[in-house]
Amino acid sequence: MRTRTSNRTKRYTVEKYDFDSSSDEAVPAPQRRKNADERDANFDGALEDDDDDDDHVGAEEDEDEDHDDGRQDDDSDAEVPGARRLPRQRVAPIKPFTAHATSAHSTAAYRNIEPLPADSHAVKSYVGPYDRSMRRQPLIEVWYGPRRERLQTTERLLERWIGWPVLPPKLVAGVGGLAEGCVWSPGFFEREAGLVGGWRERVREASSGGARCRALTAEEAKPYRPPSRLLPVLMGPYPTQREIQFKLGDAHPLSQSGIPYDQDENEAKTPAGWILDAGGLVLGMDWATRRGEDATQLLALAVVPHADQENYDYEAEHQKPDFERHGTVQLWGFRGEKTHVGIVRPSTQQPKLQRTLCLDCGRARRVRWSPACDFLAIICGDGGIRVVDVDGEAYGAYEKVQEPVASLILSDEEGVKATAMAWSSLNRLAVGYSDGSVALWSIYPTRLLSRHPVHHSDVIDIATGYPSMPYLVASTPIGGSAKLVDFRAPSYETTEVQINSVSWQPNLLAWSDHILGFFSGYPSANALNTMVGFMHHRHFPLVRRIFTSECFLSCLAVGRTHPYLLIGTTDGSLWCLNPQCELFRPRRPPADRIRILQHEHRPAEFFPQESPASARGASRLIHGFGTETNRHFMAEARAPPRKGKGRRKNDNADDDGGDDEPAALMDPRRAIVHEFLTRVTAVEWNPNEGYGCWAAAALGSGLVRVLDLGIENVPDEAEGEEEEE
Repeated sequence: MRTRTSNRTKRYTVEKYDFDSSSDEAVPAPQRRKNADERDANFDGALEDDDDDDDHVGAEEDEDEDHDDGRQDDDSDAEVPGARRLPRQRVAPIKPFTAHATSAHSTAAYRNIEPLPADSHAVKSYVGPYDRSMRRQPLIEVWYGPRRERLQTTERLLERWIGWPVLPPKLVAGVGGLAEGCVWSPGFFEREAGLVGGWRERVREASSGGARCRALTAEEAKPYRPPSRLLPVLMGPYPTQREIQFKLGDAHPLSQSGIPYDQDENEAKTPAGWILDAGGLVLGMDWATRRGEDATQLLALAVVPHADQENYDYEAEHQKPDFERHGTVQLWGFRGEKTHVGIVRPSTQQPKLQRTLCLDCGRARRVRWSPACDFLAIICGDGGIRVVDVDGEAYGAYEKVQEPVASLILSDEEGVKATAMAWSSLNRLAVGYSDGSVALWSIYPTRLLSRHPVHHSDVIDIATGYPSMPYLVASTPIGGSAKLVDFRAPSYETTEVQINSVSWQPNLLAWSDHILGFFSGYPSANALNTMVGFMHHRHFPLVRRIFTSECFLSCLAVGRTHPYLLIGTTDGSLWCLNPQCELFRPRRPPADRIRILQHEHRPAEFFPQESPASARGASRLIHGFGTETNRHFMAEARAPPRKGKGRRKNDNADDDGGDDEPAALMDPRRAIVHEFLTRVTAVEWNPNEGYGCWAAAALGSGLVRVLDLGIENVPDEAEGEEEEE
């Protein structure tokens, strides 16, 4: 086999471009190909022809190459027997480029990309300017640069929130010219509100004109109504707690002492939230979007009976025609009171169960309000999604959904069910399925726009970058790696975390619009994983550790008008912290966190028949905890260091930021199994302006706690005037 002559005679001239503006490294000079050492003796005749052809090469090319190589180019010298081989020139590796903050109108408003590593092995790796050891200003420039406007917005956000390490303040609206919501796209909500009116009218005109919901009689509502049983709850300050009995539909306003407001004898009491009994296990919940300051805040709860997750004979029960057929979604309304200094506090009015939506297509698994109107998306037990138009008020009524706005069902794939969903815009819904695919649906007209095989197992969580980056869709499977897909070009714009993990707990993925990244359970295949990680959208494969718990995680939520993070655990604890302090802080001192409350439940079988707790058991709520240091504890058992070797880089998590999972096994005491109904099942922040500090936490016993976590940083003058009034 003879080599083509053209492959041995071609030469290339490297044009000289000036890259001094983007790098301090000089471009290495091109090296000439060694002809004699690479040619075979069988081609001597061809080599002679090549020498003749080389004489006709342009003089300009030879002159450039002679100047670059520093020696005369002569092929005949290379063919002399015994000629000394020139040593191979070593090219110094290119150093990482430095990020420069430039104006958006500058010609250099881009970031240089590092060259790919000289490694031919097909392995997962990350190459880029981001490094785990980066802190403070270099990290800000890599994440949010190089445009100066974005860097300035980031600095203003840090100045606004980083001084409050555990709980959000209330009087921060308008500071630095920043709105409460959609900081990175000013005026987005106003433009969206102008479009939603006409779009919603077209949706209603396209309907057949039938009733969307129908009120049920007492007999018809019986299959949807959970049993009304007493639940004794211990509440109040820990040394002197008192017993309050709850049943389905009961709700009480609470004072700052953690007891019902009307039972608190303290004259200086202030309302601090509410507590209600949903009567079942809350699998998902969400706050509705409200534009007015005096609007009733609406909370949707997807409730299933406790019997669904208890031990029973599945083979016998699933043969029944009504097995897990009836689903319910409760809609609760809460009112706030605005003080003369502009602070919104929870009112002392009792929250009301406005209505209970009933569906006969399976249990309601998850609920998500449309970000622009009163459309509620519900994942049902049959694997489909029903989008319901909820308007008006009908206190306490059981209403059966007859005509949803849209039914998102894969009719030709019976075994594939919807498992997770997230709104991408007022007319787009991203859905994850049990076969690992992720789809994008249009609500009106109802169309499946695209569907992509992203994972190999059930999608357990999904989140979008709404409102700043609604086209970004992150998803987590039961087994595999978390992935981020750009739905503007989903066939090739995708990335994934480099750790194969197992995730069996939903409600552990959320988008932070202030920090432009996703919070989730730390990707790990370790069964003792109890950490929360952060993945910036630009460098999604690299995860930063934010929170380390002493027990397993159960849910999390990120604020929509602020960057604060709520985390629920299986021991019934609800934690709150400011992740900015953990992400952008120097290596020391560690950030703080606070435990808001702790819930404890004892099953009914632990109590005698004559006890009030023999029906549903008993619960206890404890609050009043102080701040703690957010330390990332390491395993006690470590491999001894090698002799003669220095300490490894990752021996201490507090020294290098603690971003890598410990090499040794984590503390096995974190695998303690708590009572099943003790855990926090779901948490959500309120998305509305003025109410962003309200948070809802659903507990396994069926209780739902609505808290006002905002710090009333009222000036002394205004506080004195309020006391006089």
